[in-house]
Amino acid sequence: MKIGGKRIYNNSFEGINNVVLWDVFPITNAETILVTFESKNSEWSQGVWLMCDKGIEMEGFTGKSAMLWYETSPKQVRVKCYSENGWLNVYNKWDRGNGPNSQSHTSGMIIEEISHGRRYHCNDIGFQSDFDKLVFKIERLAE
Repeated sequence: MKIGGKRIYNNSFEGINNVVLWDVFPITNAETILVTFESKNSEWSQGVWLMCDKGIEMEGFTGKSAMLWYETSPKQVRVKCYSENGWLNVYNKWDRGNGPNSQSHTSGMIIEEISHGRRYHCNDIGFQSDFDKLVFKIERLAE
């Protein structure tokens, strides 16, 4: 399965057309990006999943994909992205205490384009949402 290259939308939200289940952030091979956790408004653990086709490095970890949790990660994390296809894959996750969840019928992110990157406003479950369960941003670092 070829991963990346196309955003996947969640069409379950009536009247909201831009809820993203799976985002693809354009990168160059060996580019370093900065992930910043800005806020959380949930009693559940909230996080972000990151993956590149050729791997990522961060905080002493090297692998194809990784999870960053608001509760346990530094508020800012530098992530070095290795990619042939030019995409960093991104989606939100949460844990109610019985293991991580993602990609549900009512989960997703509203994405805001910002200078040097994107801000992600996340929902875990439920249609009544301000998309504030987790807010984080991904930014390109000046070389």
